[in-house]
Amino acid sequence: MTSDAVLVSDPVFQLNILLWALEDLPDITAVRPVLRTDGYELESLGRRLLVPADEPTVSALRDIAGSTDRSPCRPDLCIDHPDDPVTLVVELKSHGFSQDSSNVRQAGKLIVASHDLSASYAETQPRPGHVVYGTVESDAARLAETLQALNESLGSQGVSAAPTATIGISIDDEGARLSTSSLSDLPAPAQRALQTPATVLHRHGEDDIRPLYVIPWIPGIEGTQDPELQADGYRELTARVVVEAMAVVGQAIVPTTLNITGAMLLSRATFGVFDRWLDADRQQFAAAATGVLTTTLQSLGYFRRQSRDTFSLSLSSHDEQAEVIKLLEQAKPADNRTNIEAAVDEAPRLFDDF
Repeated sequence: MTSDAVLVSDPVFQLNILLWALEDLPDITAVRPVLRTDGYELESLGRRLLVPADEPTVSALRDIAGSTDRSPCRPDLCIDHPDDPVTLVVELKSHGFSQDSSNVRQAGKLIVASHDLSASYAETQPRPGHVVYGTVESDAARLAETLQALNESLGSQGVSAAPTATIGISIDDEGARLSTSSLSDLPAPAQRALQTPATVLHRHGEDDIRPLYVIPWIPGIEGTQDPELQADGYRELTARVVVEAMAVVGQAIVPTTLNITGAMLLSRATFGVFDRWLDADRQQFAAAATGVLTTTLQSLGYFRRQSRDTFSLSLSSHDEQAEVIKLLEQAKPADNRTNIEAAVDEAPRLFDDF
């Protein structure tokens, strides 16, 4: 079983902790959605945030981070609250970083981009943002100091900067929890949610604390994730894609023509979360999911690949319907020849490493 230390710094585990904290779930489950309980809801993942182009901002970023790069930021999550105008802009890190780290360039761009998100959301009214970094609990306090120093440096040069805070992610005997070492740095609803360390996933004895992941695999993080966890993620997500395709085919009333898209399968495989992925490579990822099934079904005479992310099945009889299901049942999601990564020439990236 994967150790707690490896798991708590795993980017996929961290992302799923936040997603479970935002789920609308009954009290009877082992998951406690602490952020949703206080009103927060997931707005998007990988949203494109524009970096201001005014001279003071460009100059400040050059002085602080050694770069004038103004390419858009793509934070892991954006979270909204119906009674609070402040959007939480959340970035997850396996570990904290100091002011000498190359991550400062990323953080600086994110802080200036989040001061007013209205341009990124194509809105006319101001939309204030609050940058929150999530990392392992042992690094959260030090990272909060780094972000605060960066914020003050930007302000001293006349640049408008979003406030910052950190959330610590940890695992103990009770389970996986979220906490903060600087409660007053968070917006009011988040302060209520995290006024005490909040257990999101409850642990039962020595059982594996990982629940059914909302997102079992994130492409583009090779080298930053434990190989065993990454392999598990490949297997889980590709298996779900195949199962969802089986459900679509099995529920069809023949004769019929089914038009199946990778986006539809990924949406079902991630409990609707894929619908909120706004990363630039979303289409490539959907095409990869379609490619998994193309490998399995392309020998059928009534299979047609309509586009990179769409294929059709013209089923004229129950025998053809049964044939498709049988082929899908025999698919091997863990096989590198059929997994999502192998379905495209270049692995798609859902989350930008700036």
